[in-house]
Amino acid sequence: MTKKPRWWWRTLACLPYLLPLHETWIYAETAYHPHPFLEDFECLTYPFLGAIGRLPSWFLMAYLFVAYLEVVRRKGWPHFFRFCVVMGMLVEIGLQVVGTVSRWMPLAVYWGKLGMHFSKAVAFAYLFTVLECIRCALSGMYAEIPFVCDAAYIQIPFD
Repeated sequence: MTKKPRWWWRTLACLPYLLPLHETWIYAETAYHPHPFLEDFECLTYPFLGAIGRLPSWFLMAYLFVAYLEVVRRKGWPHFFRFCVVMGMLVEIGLQVVGTVSRWMPLAVYWGKLGMHFSKAVAFAYLFTVLECIRCALSGMYAEIPFVCDAAYIQIPFD
């Protein structure tokens, strides 16, 4: 990239990070017990969470499939935007993997104090990761998240 993308591409590049942000907020709800002041900010997320909840169950799978085939693999879109779409999908998939694996823990651990602290640590780590990706997208930079950005670069054809 020789110059900074235009402001509309930078703003549009933030949209793929909304789903990981939604998924992160689900994990952050376990942080209400040790940090009750976080409940005050929940009213800011209700409209988005309600809209996502009303979508059909197959929507997320269709979104990933269409976004990958129609945006990431097409060379007509700017490289910066395609990179942000792949990064958003990879962060979302990573969070879903963590959620699936954490459900395999015994209920005594998952619903106990250890599970609460684990969910809180995952939520804050992902929250800061997604916010860093959004910050980089708004400033017109590529987010350099270890391992994830390498996987994103591999998915995007340069020619």
